[in-house]
Amino acid sequence: MAFSVKSITDVIDTQGNNVVDDMIGCFSCRYNSEIDVYLRTRAIDFSRKSVTVTHLVFDDDSGLFVGYFALTHKPVVFHAAALSGVQRKRVERFARLNAENGAYTVSAFLIAQIGKNYLARNGELITGEELLALARNRLLAAKAQIGGQVVFVEMEHGNAKLAKFYADNGFVPFGTRDDFENGKSVTYDQLFLFLK
Repeated sequence: MAFSVKSITDVIDTQGNNVVDDMIGCFSCRYNSEIDVYLRTRAIDFSRKSVTVTHLVFDDDSGLFVGYFALTHKPVVFHAAALSGVQRKRVERFARLNAENGAYTVSAFLIAQIGKNYLARNGELITGEELLALARNRLLAAKAQIGGQVVFVEMEHGNAKLAKFYADNGFVPFGTRDDFENGKSVTYDQLFLFLK
């Protein structure tokens, strides 16, 4: 299958806010409400402010909106003890070890959100692997323009199915991060890979 990827702001500029609002209204990830909430409440604003750029994915044959991903870059901390010797050497291309805390702080690409639209033919028009590959292709294009190699994702702690999906696609766990959302503490598992 073939897919087209367009930034949400490009779609707004060419087709208008109403068209994008209709698309967003016809999106459901089904397995993670956070994916839906982000698209409905933050995607446009964050893209306009260049905080995180959301990319909409369309099936070329049907024209249906089949999924999206949001990309940004941000610093991430790698504790040296969590990395293999080979991984440390690769990370050292982009950061120096802080001897006081035993950690590297690296500017990395973040796949901040990624989700399939299960309202578009029950999610059967695109696989998670295809959606992730499209996100990686965008990051490879950015790498060719500005450099960088480290990509990371964060997922809610304890989601074995999602952890297996990322592991099957080359991501390796390296740590956790605690955050507070809606008055409660949430732990995220962090996984990374090196772009090739």
